[in-house]
Amino acid sequence: MNGLRIRLKLILKLWFRSLYAIVTMLFIPIAAYIIYSSQSYTIEDLTSVIYERAAPLWLIFILQWCLSVDFDSKFYLQVMTYPFSRWKFTMERILFAAVIFIGLLSVVTLVLTPTMGVFVWKSLVFTVPVYMAIIGFVVAGTMIGAHSVGGLLAGILFWMCSEFGGIFLGDLNVILIKYGSVYTFVHGESGFFAIENHWILYNRLFYIGIGGLLTGLALLQYMRKTA
Repeated sequence: MNGLRIRLKLILKLWFRSLYAIVTMLFIPIAAYIIYSSQSYTIEDLTSVIYERAAPLWLIFILQWCLSVDFDSKFYLQVMTYPFSRWKFTMERILFAAVIFIGLLSVVTLVLTPTMGVFVWKSLVFTVPVYMAIIGFVVAGTMIGAHSVGGLLAGILFWMCSEFGGIFLGDLNVILIKYGSVYTFVHGESGFFAIENHWILYNRLFYIGIGGLLTGLALLQYMRKTA
């Protein structure tokens, strides 16, 4: 645990000293400010833009950076020669990215809470399954391509499909909060297990499953590699 804490401190120090990180961190606050200042939004529209459209891109770039530290330098090949569980090595990098992402997104959410209420926190929780799917795509792309660019491309492909392919995805659409029935579900105005909400639960379970499956397959491939 002490080793994990030390490695987390090191990567956080590296992150906050990186120009790439500074630009990435400014992405959502600037986007949120521009949208908020336009005054042409509803609460569900704003939360959908932030948590379902902008935040996934934020997560993709943060994940790509965290994985690039070891995979682009080929340090992961060195790890294969050590008596160290490879899946733990990869899960640590995912954990580091998750800590940075959730920490930064929580700051944005805290800033929005006084004017938009607790609904922003509910929207954040509602979108977590999509973030899990993104992690699966980025990690799988990185493992297959043996480079973080592979993960970046896989993540952006997923984002583009969710952003522009909504009419084809149907009940598996990623962009949901802006719709009235989903807004009432997230807000807690309708029963969690009500029949009319079953498709929403299946939607979230689908993305949790995709994320877990892709991450598991990527780790399995990594563990089978030889130096």
